[in-house]
Amino acid sequence: MLNRKIKTIINSERSYFIFGLIIVTIYLMPLFFKPLYISLFDVLDSAVPQLKVLAHSGMIFADNNATIPNMMNGLPRAVYGSEFNVMLWLYYFFEPKTAYIINQIIIHYVAYVTAYLLLRRYIITPKKYEDYLILLASSLYFALLPFFSTEGLSIPSLPLATYALLNIRTKHDRWTDWLILILIPFYASFVFVYMFYIILAGIYGIYDIIKNKYINIHFFLALILFGLIFLFVEYRLILITLHPLFVSHRTEFDFFLNSPVMDAYRGAHVFFLNGHHQHLIDLQFKYILPTILMGMILSLSQKKFNKNESMVIWVLIILSYAVDFWSFALTQLYSMPILIIYALLIYLLTKYTRLMPILFLIQIALAGFLFVVTCKCFHFLEFYIPILKELNVSRMAFVQPLIWIILLSIAMKIYENRLKYTRYFIILFMIAQVIMSFNTKEFFNHKMTGYATFSNYYAPHLFKILKTYIKPKNAHVANFGIAPQIALYNGLYTIDGYCTNYPLSYKHKFRKVIKNYLLKNKSTFDVWGSKLYIMQIRGTPDVYSIARGSVFQKILFDTKALCALHTDYIISAYDINISKRKDIQLKKKLMGGRNTWDLYLYKLICSQHKNIKNTQ
Repeated sequence: MLNRKIKTIINSERSYFIFGLIIVTIYLMPLFFKPLYISLFDVLDSAVPQLKVLAHSGMIFADNNATIPNMMNGLPRAVYGSEFNVMLWLYYFFEPKTAYIINQIIIHYVAYVTAYLLLRRYIITPKKYEDYLILLASSLYFALLPFFSTEGLSIPSLPLATYALLNIRTKHDRWTDWLILILIPFYASFVFVYMFYIILAGIYGIYDIIKNKYINIHFFLALILFGLIFLFVEYRLILITLHPLFVSHRTEFDFFLNSPVMDAYRGAHVFFLNGHHQHLIDLQFKYILPTILMGMILSLSQKKFNKNESMVIWVLIILSYAVDFWSFALTQLYSMPILIIYALLIYLLTKYTRLMPILFLIQIALAGFLFVVTCKCFHFLEFYIPILKELNVSRMAFVQPLIWIILLSIAMKIYENRLKYTRYFIILFMIAQVIMSFNTKEFFNHKMTGYATFSNYYAPHLFKILKTYIKPKNAHVANFGIAPQIALYNGLYTIDGYCTNYPLSYKHKFRKVIKNYLLKNKSTFDVWGSKLYIMQIRGTPDVYSIARGSVFQKILFDTKALCALHTDYIISAYDINISKRKDIQLKKKLMGGRNTWDLYLYKLICSQHKNIKNTQ
C-alpha cells in the first residue's frame, strides 16, 4: 500500500510541477544573500537609475514637455517612458534593490508557469511519466533563461499571451484570457518585443484565413484589443512620434544597414546560435539545437525501435555530445545554408508532423532578418522605409525563445514515441541545461566581470559626503572615468548620461566636449551616441581597481565646452594633474577602498558660465 502511494505521488503531474517550482526557487535564492552582484549592462548603468529618478521626481504624471532636470541639463518627461508600467511603481514603492529583487522573482515564476500552461494545453497532453518530464524540462529551460529584467515581462509573458490568443482562436476562451491580454501591456514593452509579436500574430491570423477560408473574428478582435492597450500604455511614445518635441539624436543613427555582407551574415549566424548577446541570451546552442535537429531526423520514421536499436541510437547521440560534434558542425561558415536545406528536406520527406521543420525554418528566418537590417547590401531600403534607420527592427527575432520551447517539446515527444529509455535522456538533458542556466544569470553571489553590487557600484556612502561639498544642491556635474548614472542614482544633476532618445542639438553640443577624445579613440558616438560619456568607462569597481591611482597628466575633454553646458563640477574616478591649470580646482578627495571607486571632486572655473548665470 505504501509503495503504491509513493508511485502515485511520483507519477502525479502536480509533483512534477511543484518540483519545477522548487528548481526555480533555488535559482532565485542568491537574490536573498549577500553580496548580490548584478549585471551592469543596461541594468545598473542605465535602467535602475532612470527608474529611480522618475519614481522620485514628483513628475510621474507631468505633461510630455515638462522638464525633468536630473540628466543632460534636463530632458522632457516624454523620454522617461510611461507611468502605466509596473516596473516604475516597483521603484516608487520600494528601494531600488528591493524592486529589482521583486521583479526578478515575478518574471521567472511567470515564465515557468505560463510556459507550462501553453505546452500542456497545445503541445503535450500528459499521459505518462515521460510526458511530465518533457513538460518539466521545456518549462524549466524557458523559466531559467537570463531574461533582460529591466523590460519586465516582455519575453517571459510570451507563452502567456500566446496561450490566451490560442484559447480565443479555438473558442475555448474564458474572461481570464481577455484579462491577460489587457494586463500584459502594463508590465511589458511594446517596442522591445510586443510590437513585432503582434505583427507576427497578425500574419498567422491571415495564414489561418487562407488555410481555413474562415475569418476568426474573435482572434482579430483580441489582437486589436491587445494592440490598443499597448498604445494606451505607451501614449507618450505615440504622441512624441506623431508630434515630436525635438529632433531626436536617433536620426543620426548609422549602424543599421551598414555592415559588410560577411559581417552581417556572421552576426545573423551567431544570433541564431546564441541569441542577442546583451538582451536575449537563449542558451540554445549547446543542448537545445542538437536535441531538435536529432528529433527532426527521427520524425522521418514512424517505427518504434526496440531496446537494442534504441541503445545503438542513444550511444550515437551521447557520442555526438561527448566529441563536441555539434559545436563544430553548427559553427562552420556554411552551417546556416546547410541547416536550411536540412529543414527543407525534412519537410518534404516527412508524411506526418511538418510543424517542426516549419518552426525551425521560421527560427532561421528570424535570425536572417538581422542580416537584412544590418547588411549594407540592403541600404537602399532606408530610402523606402526611413524608420529602419532609427528603429531596431531586428528585435522581431526576440520571439525566438517561445518557438524554442515548442520545438524542444515536440522533439522530446518524438524521442518518446520512437526510442526506449527516453526518460533517462530527458533527465540528463534537464540536469545539464539547468546547470548551464544556473551559471548564466543576471545575478550572482560572487564577483564576476561586468557585475557589481548596489553598494559598491553606486557608493552612496561616498556620495553622501561628496554632496556636502557641492553647492548649490542643484549644481550640474560631469563625470570622468565613472558612469553618469552613478551620480544620477545619488541625486545629482548631470550634464552627461545614457538615454535612448534625446535632442540631437544636445548631442552636437556635447560632441564639442569630447571632440579631441574622438580623434584619438575609436567610438560609436557619431553613429550611435545614446551614451554621452566624457571617456570610456571602466565598468565595475573591480575592473577599475586595475587602474586605481592613475594620474591623468593631460585631459582630452574641452573645459570651455563643459562650461557652455553649464557644468559646475567634475566628479572623477582618477586623479587629474591640475598644477598648470587655472580652470579646474580640486575640492575633495575620497578614497573608496578596494571594493568601490576613489572619487575626486573638481570645481570647474567658468567666468563665462558665471556671467550667463548672473544675467538669468
